[in-house]
Amino acid sequence: MDPLVNTGRVGWAFQRPQNAAPYAVALAAVAAFSFLSGGYILGRSTPIVVVCLLLLAVWVWFLRRRHRPSWLLAAALIVFGLYTIWTGASVLWSLGPDLTWAAFNVTAFYLAILAVLGLTSVRGLQLRTAGYGYFVVAVAVGVYAFLGKALPEVVTHAHRYARLDSPVGYWNVLALMMVMGLCVGLSLAADRRAHPAWRALAAAAAVPMCITFYYAFSRGGWIALGVALLLYFVFTTSRLASLSSLVAIIAPVAVVLWRLRGLSTLSTPTTDDALRALEGGVLLRWSLAAILVAAGAQAAIAMLHRAVPWPRWLRLAAGTTIVVVLVAGAIGGSWRFLEPRGGAAWIGDRVTVLLEGSDETSSNQGAGRLISLNTGRPELWRESMDQWRHARVTGSGAGTFPFTHYRFRENGGVTKHAHSQWFNVLGELGAVGLALFVAAMALCVAAMVGNPFSRRRDPLHPLLVAMQAGVIAFFVHISWDWDWDMAAIGTLVFVFVAASASYRTTRAAGERSRARRRVESPAAPAPAAPASDDPVSDEPTADERAPDAPAAREAAEPRATGVAARTATRRHAGWAPRVVASAALVLLAVSWMLPYLSGRAETAALVAASDGEVAVALDHAARAARLDPLAAGPLLIQSFLLQQQGRSREALEKVKAATRLQPAYYKAWYELGRLQLTVLGRPKAARASFRRALELNPLHDGSRAELEALAY
Repeated sequence: MDPLVNTGRVGWAFQRPQNAAPYAVALAAVAAFSFLSGGYILGRSTPIVVVCLLLLAVWVWFLRRRHRPSWLLAAALIVFGLYTIWTGASVLWSLGPDLTWAAFNVTAFYLAILAVLGLTSVRGLQLRTAGYGYFVVAVAVGVYAFLGKALPEVVTHAHRYARLDSPVGYWNVLALMMVMGLCVGLSLAADRRAHPAWRALAAAAAVPMCITFYYAFSRGGWIALGVALLLYFVFTTSRLASLSSLVAIIAPVAVVLWRLRGLSTLSTPTTDDALRALEGGVLLRWSLAAILVAAGAQAAIAMLHRAVPWPRWLRLAAGTTIVVVLVAGAIGGSWRFLEPRGGAAWIGDRVTVLLEGSDETSSNQGAGRLISLNTGRPELWRESMDQWRHARVTGSGAGTFPFTHYRFRENGGVTKHAHSQWFNVLGELGAVGLALFVAAMALCVAAMVGNPFSRRRDPLHPLLVAMQAGVIAFFVHISWDWDWDMAAIGTLVFVFVAASASYRTTRAAGERSRARRRVESPAAPAPAAPASDDPVSDEPTADERAPDAPAAREAAEPRATGVAARTATRRHAGWAPRVVASAALVLLAVSWMLPYLSGRAETAALVAASDGEVAVALDHAARAARLDPLAAGPLLIQSFLLQQQGRSREALEKVKAATRLQPAYYKAWYELGRLQLTVLGRPKAARASFRRALELNPLHDGSRAELEALAY
């Protein structure tokens, strides 16, 4: 045996699992975000983001990619980078520059995930790490949420609402995470090469996920589920096995939900803890039975799948039949539902009801909300359009929808997002921002999917399709929700995009390498194909081993020597981009830390003020203002504390600074008017300030009350 070849294999054995490291780090971040309010609360998610960015900065120096990324992924990164730059640049004209800073940080973090992971070579191990690793995370999240129903006296997060939302913190995102996990679970349960025990375990784990999905009572989640399953079954190569697995999972879940439909605490909120615990125990027993049934059914399917040799033509026929039946069933079922209600006219009427918000069906709790069109979203979309008309090119600045909502809302309440990423971007970043965002996301999908009908003999094709279907379901779902702001689901989406795009590129590079070797060495016997017929198996190609071979081999093979020398030159010349990339990641981590530390200092100031330690509180507030010079909150806190110390002039300057920093922030004008009226005794100036506050927030009761009092 040639020891030189052995040396190459030892080097590869070290490198192969190494490339899974960034995906493991990203999935660990997704898991942490999921159990920390979905990553939406920046005070909780920032430490996770910073650690992740620093680890990615280190990984940049270990990254070895022997082929270029696809032009689609390169284009996606460029356009996404332009969108990120536009997001950051909007701080120059933003109504709330501190909110824009936070929005830029989130967008730049997603770009960093996509860039670093997308430039990492992905083979079978890395793709399984991304897909099956998330399935483990989804199972953990789903089980925890499910236990809020099944063991409410132990896991108490489901006491307030009948809808499940914990640990993520938002029921619609929880439902979408279950959808993406279910698709991956189906691909594992239908994998002929997997051990029957793993397939049975995947089906069993999907049962609590499905129950969690149902009790999230998410209308958008059901649409996302339909989109994801449709795409999965159209493009997967394991339709029959996947359909069998889906039935094995869904059938016992449906029996449980139907059997327990009369238990009131499972679908409506209650304060009766004893009844909730009693009915939760019933759900737990029936669910355990469903898990056992699903596992047993899947084990039988797996053994039958392995025992019976299915001819290729029969598999193609069965798969085609399944797609035809599903599509025909969807069309026929839709027609049977629509025809007695008036068909297209009924659809038009329902769309009108949705847009006008005239549906009086309750949308708060229970399964009945699934048929309600009372969403409250169209009025938020109109608010974004109203803001866009005032700044069609630039928008109001990233993250500033709260200012838009205060200004244009017709009802009370506080909403921080337009509940549609497309409308939200249009209002905040204008036509330029929307064009860049749409182009970037379209290129991400194109780089991830490519030609979905190519390389269908790859045994990992079903897993790849499952990940792609989940990502597309996400982009459909953000049309009516604010998933983008939740780092748990946002990070996951770009992990899937990066893994899918890089896997496709690595496959193509492997195929070109083998074709080139066959052309260059026509007399030599063709290398044995991997047992799986997978061009991107975990085994390296000769071209990939050559740069790691010793100098003796290079001397014996001049051509290989030239290749190795050029590769070494490229690696040596690549230190500059690595420095830039790692420095950018570290700077982004610092960009996340500054507002985080400012928020902690602001909280410390409020705590100290409540304890009567005014001087200490003032120091904390001043530090918060230094750390985040774009925020008006620390300035208003300083003004309040200075008033307590009798330093009215200094307090006035702090409030005026807040109005200059954020002239569209109604609270700053309200506080200025209150200070002018009660401390400085200037009613005329106070009246002007209250009027300005009321212009920015016409529903602000405080400003209206002050103006009415000044009228007498």
